[in-house]
Amino acid sequence: MNKNADVVITGAGIIGCAIAYFLAKEGSKVIVVDRKPGLGFGASGANQGGCPVQLFEPPVLALAVESMKLYQSLSDELGYGVEYDNSGSLLCGVDEAQYPVLKRHAQRVSESGLDVRLIGGDEIRKLEPIFGEDVIAGVEDLSSAVVNPFKVTYGFALAAKKQGAEFLVATEVRGIEVEQGKVTSVVTAGEKIKTETVVNAAGAWSPEIGNMVGLTIPVRPQRGQIMVSEPLPLNRKWRYVLDADYLTTAFDKEKAEKSGDVRLKLGVAGSYIQGKSGNWTIASSRDFAGYDTRVTIQTLSHISARVLKFMPKFKEVNFIRAFAGFRPFCHADGLPILSKVAEPAGFIIATGHAGEGVTLAPITGKLIAELITRGKTSMPIDAFAFSRFQGQ
Repeated sequence: MNKNADVVITGAGIIGCAIAYFLAKEGSKVIVVDRKPGLGFGASGANQGGCPVQLFEPPVLALAVESMKLYQSLSDELGYGVEYDNSGSLLCGVDEAQYPVLKRHAQRVSESGLDVRLIGGDEIRKLEPIFGEDVIAGVEDLSSAVVNPFKVTYGFALAAKKQGAEFLVATEVRGIEVEQGKVTSVVTAGEKIKTETVVNAAGAWSPEIGNMVGLTIPVRPQRGQIMVSEPLPLNRKWRYVLDADYLTTAFDKEKAEKSGDVRLKLGVAGSYIQGKSGNWTIASSRDFAGYDTRVTIQTLSHISARVLKFMPKFKEVNFIRAFAGFRPFCHADGLPILSKVAEPAGFIIATGHAGEGVTLAPITGKLIAELITRGKTSMPIDAFAFSRFQGQ
């Protein structure tokens, strides 16, 4: 049996669901297809839910700022609580070599227009006694927030369904038909969906979808491993804590790979978030292991040792599980790809968000919907065009 849609979205993660919502809101007939048996089986279901605005640099910073504005009213708009909490973030260091890094970071972020402050270790411990004596300083950013990534994904999907969107899970895309340089249909295992527009929001698997129309999309799966603690009393000050080394592991891949420190080579730098349930997620790591979702003793050992430098009380805490997921990392330049392509007409790419898909999901959904329904976007996205890879 054949179906018809204005837009077919490949990928039912947080990005695909956000795009589906904003398109359906504009009156488009949308079908979302994903080979997994439900929503958010990729990076959307294997992350901490942090939105670290202070870590971004232009041109992505502008997207992050606008996305956080959308998050502020998202629960009301969707009619579904996403557990948005503007609790801020604290980027801190545990050795003297990190202090000038934090100082430069605070200055750079301030010049970008964010309201941050550099705090000494003694004040940090006074405000939140969970921190140990090794913490020397931190940069507080009150624009950062925490959300529940599962609820954001499902919130977008449920709101999209109310607007008429259809979700086909456990449904593999087998091919994309193109005639005279234009998309004409998406072929699944059981049917053909006639459409003139396809959005590739398949995350770490987006290269597979690109190959179906002859495009090479420079995205690789970057594995991240996370540990989860037993529930603890809620932190009274910062629910989102970051290691200053995160600036290297997340945003300076070349420096991390050239480091003589095995921890940095594995991409391990602290990212600690306490959910409203009281459980802490302890991360993060970044390595390229293909599509291997196994956790490793080596990486978990480095993650465990690192957290004790910041919060030594965790030595007495039980950890109840560990898991890994894939970030869609654009290995060409580390930036997202939000773009139409020259050919085939009607093929749109929305991928390469790396570890920041949760932060950027609302604005990505809005901009891609604008690109499709209006032919232009409310803010510039030229820096994220697929054409930047042409000729490489």
